[in-house]
Amino acid sequence: MKLMIVLVTLISVTSCAQKNEKAIDQSQTGTLMLIPASEFSTKLNAASDNNLIDVRTPEEYASGHLNGSQNIDIYDPNFEGKIAQLDKTKPTFVYCKAGGRSADAASKMKSAGFKEIYDMKGGIMSWTNSNLPITSGGAEKADTFTKANFEALLKTNSLVLIDYYATWCAPCKKMEPVLDKLSKEFEGKVKIERINVDDAKSLVKELKIENIPVVTTHKNGVEVQHVSGFQSEEQLRNYILELLK
Repeated sequence: MKLMIVLVTLISVTSCAQKNEKAIDQSQTGTLMLIPASEFSTKLNAASDNNLIDVRTPEEYASGHLNGSQNIDIYDPNFEGKIAQLDKTKPTFVYCKAGGRSADAASKMKSAGFKEIYDMKGGIMSWTNSNLPITSGGAEKADTFTKANFEALLKTNSLVLIDYYATWCAPCKKMEPVLDKLSKEFEGKVKIERINVDDAKSLVKELKIENIPVVTTHKNGVEVQHVSGFQSEEQLRNYILELLK
């Protein structure tokens, strides 16, 4: 009986120790939350003493950014060194253009020991689509692809596939050669158009395009398909074949 009591006590102590160790590990790694722009704005306003980090390129930052943000380009070779200089105990808010780069940055911050990290879902594209304010750096360029261009594209082509992309978007770059190939293959049958979201900011906001790449298909001016994320050659071909039916 005494042996039994000792064993139970040892198991209980070991179990508690494991739970406590797990709790300590969780507190040490911090929290990382992916939240929509509206909630990001609310939490940001509530945390007066914070780190607000824009991880886009300096050129993107100059075209417009969140008030009070600090630009630390995730493509900077010294990105880890620069974030290491921040106060890791402060609530940290991070964003980019559409959410891809901020996700990478937030992950790096979590590994670096930041305690409380908020990553904006959909990035500044989602922020502006929610009609939230940005600070213009005076370097914003006029759109070269407008709503009028978009309407003309659909009016002059009965079957259209549009790829919304950006030059800094890795999945977009991966899709580019496939779209070029399909454009030649289906020339005269389906118009394949690539629209750079940085050249069509007003249109993108009106169409509520977020989380690029986005692919849409249109038949006689009517949208048939709308998908986001990387699309394989097989998927893209299937969208085209559906249009041709």
